[in-house]
Order: sequence, then structure tokens, then C-alpha cells
Amino acid sequence: MDNKQKAKENRTSEKISVGLDIGTWKVCCVILSQSNESRSPTILGVGITERKRSKARHGRIDNIENTKEDIRDALKSAIHQSNVDVASVNVGLMNKFVKFHETRGLVSISSPDKIITENDVQRVLEDAKKIGLSNDYHIIHILPQEYIINNNIRDLINPVGMSGSKLEVEAKIVSALALDVKNIGLCLEPNGLKIENIVLQPLSTGLAVLDEDEKDLGVAVVDIGDLYTEIGIFVDGLFKFASVLPIGGRYITEDIRVLLNTVFSQAEEIKKNYGHCYLPELHEDKQIMIAGAHNRKPLTFLRSHLCRIIQARMEEIFRLAVDELRSSGLVNKLGAGVVLTGGTMMLEGVEDLGVEIFGMPVRIGLPSDLGYGGLTQEVNKPYFSTAVGLALYGLKYQKIDEVGKNFENDNSKTNKKFSLLEKLINFFKNI
Repeated sequence: MDNKQKAKENRTSEKISVGLDIGTWKVCCVILSQSNESRSPTILGVGITERKRSKARHGRIDNIENTKEDIRDALKSAIHQSNVDVASVNVGLMNKFVKFHETRGLVSISSPDKIITENDVQRVLEDAKKIGLSNDYHIIHILPQEYIINNNIRDLINPVGMSGSKLEVEAKIVSALALDVKNIGLCLEPNGLKIENIVLQPLSTGLAVLDEDEKDLGVAVVDIGDLYTEIGIFVDGLFKFASVLPIGGRYITEDIRVLLNTVFSQAEEIKKNYGHCYLPELHEDKQIMIAGAHNRKPLTFLRSHLCRIIQARMEEIFRLAVDELRSSGLVNKLGAGVVLTGGTMMLEGVEDLGVEIFGMPVRIGLPSDLGYGGLTQEVNKPYFSTAVGLALYGLKYQKIDEVGKNFENDNSKTNKKFSLLEKLINFFKNI
């Protein structure tokens, strides 16, 4: 028996989960495992590939052929490292078409002793799903905010075992366009994959970069990607708010391209190699000369000039994010401040600028901060946060969300019900 076969046999008792982040400029794949004996997951495999030329505007797939090839390339690297077979993946979704609905459910307790059971909780959540959603949309999450017994016992996380004649739930429902889910499936199917879960990306990103104390105290995660910025808010351990802004790091690159009179690819390299976004912390201002692109003359600029370009756009992104936090009505509950993540957070000075603009504690969130084992250094970058969070979601909460529903590639609905109410309660408490 060779080493690969032995490794596979040793993993038969482990739970395996795959996170697939189909981003604007890259596809990231992360494979996690966790044994019954271990409290911390292990990162088995990591894959990343740059997207083939595609607009991929605002979190939507616009080219099936290119995307399925990008998924294949990222998956191939992760599978090679992990030596596991992959049949299904947890995929993130967030765009301007995602909808959020406030809803309530109400059921009577029919048992003679009036003791609330797991089945009663199942029924009240099913009742909360009756919101008259059109066929164009799929429910991807139902997030209980509180349970209420007999109109007066409120703020309950787990009502099971309590006495009452009536059980209510206040919940948030998250829905996505059915076509977006379908297109994701069409990109996975040629790679022999099915959708395990469709996950709201700010929720999964929070799993990767936030600790439980931050989520209890109140925290916003701001994920600045290439073309858009995703915002999620957690308060009292519960996911409360999400939004997306159609602006991201590519706008910084475009500013550099225009103002330094160069091509986009070179502007991106300039941003990565020399970028700084907070002038007060730029301690060494020097003139930089680099070779011109495509036989152009050499390009010369001061680093302080580059910093001013980047800082102006980053300030705009941060101020727009502040406006979203205020519009949520939860900005005064963010005791733990803001956690910044996403590829744009590779820039120097971003944390200091964030403190100035947000006016509250700010830190950079990395997916390796929460004590994973295995290939932690390979994901020790903010642009891996969503992929790690997606894998973590599937690892810990598989078949819990949306009353145990798995998405099939044809978007058919299953009739799978809740499993283990305690896991359900812990899930909604801990996300």
C-alpha cells in the first residue's frame, strides 16, 4: 500500500469540507478536515488561480467556460496537496440581487404537557419561510434572531424544554436569484462537483476572521475585493446585516493607470510593490523608476505621489462603508469595531487609515489567526478569508442551514429536515 492510499485510509474518520470562492480576479479553493478528537480544523489543501479575462461584474458569473476552467485549475492544486476526493463544495454568493427579508413564524404547542420540542422549532421555522417568494429566487439562509414564548418570554436562543402554548420566531431570510445559483452549478458540473451549500459571503468570511468575543460584543467585517466591497455585521453572536458596495481595489489600480499614464497590468504591479495608503505613516519618500511597459519610456514617480492617489480612493471606499454601517442602525453596537479583510488589505497603511475614517478599533483579519493546523501559511493572506470561511461553514454546519437543504445543480428542492437541534441552535448563536 503506497503512502497516498494510507493517507486516504487515515482520513476515513475525518470530516472533510471544501470552500470555493469564485472571486472577481481569482478562484480560491481550500480543503479542511477535522477529526472527532480535534477541536481545531486542519488545512489539507489550497489552490488559487487567476481568473481568465472576464468582467465578472458585481459577484456574478458572466462566462461559464472560463469559470469552469478556473475552478478546475484551483481545485486541481488543492486536491493534489490534500490527496482527498472531492464531490461537493461550499460556494459563496453575494451581489446586488441578494435580498434580505424580515419574517416571523408562529405555531401552537399541541402536546398535552405544553413542553416545546425540537419538532416545534422545526415547525415555527418552516412557518417563517412562508414569505411569498417568487420562483426567480431561492432561499439560501433562514437566520433566527430570537424565539418568543406566549408573547412575553423573549430573546430566547433555545426554547426546547420550556413550557408554553405558543412559540414564535423572528428571523431573517436571505434569498438569491435562482439563475445565479444555476450558473454556479453549471460551472461545477463539468468538474464532477455538486453544490453542498450556497453561503452568503459576509457570513462565511466572518467565520474565518472573527472570534466569538468579537461577534458577541458587536463587530463589522469589511471585505474589500477587486470590484466590490462586502459588509457584514454581527451583534450578540448573531449575524444581523449584510450589504455590498460596487467599488473595490480595481478602482485604485485604474486611478494609478490614469494618473501615472501606464497600462493596467503595470499599474497593478505598482500598487502591489510600492503602494501605501496613509501618507502620515509613509516614513521614506523616494523616487521610483521602473521600466516602461511595451517599449515605453521608463516610468518615474515619487512614492508620496502614489500614496496620495491610493489614499484618496481608499478613503472613498471606507467612507462608503461607514455610510452602510450607519444605515444598518447598528453602528453604535460595534464594541469590537471593524475587521478589514480581502485582497486590497495587502496595502501598507490600510489599518491606520481605517482607524481614522471609521473612528473605532480596526484590525486586519487573516484566516490563519484562529488557530488552524496544517497549511496555515499558505492561507495567511486576507484574500483567502472567504474560501477558508466557506470550508469552515461546511465542516461545522453541514446540512444545518436552511432546514438541512443541499443545493443540487438543477436547483431542485429537497425535503431534508433538521438534524440535531442543538447544532442548529449553536450554529445561529455562533455565526
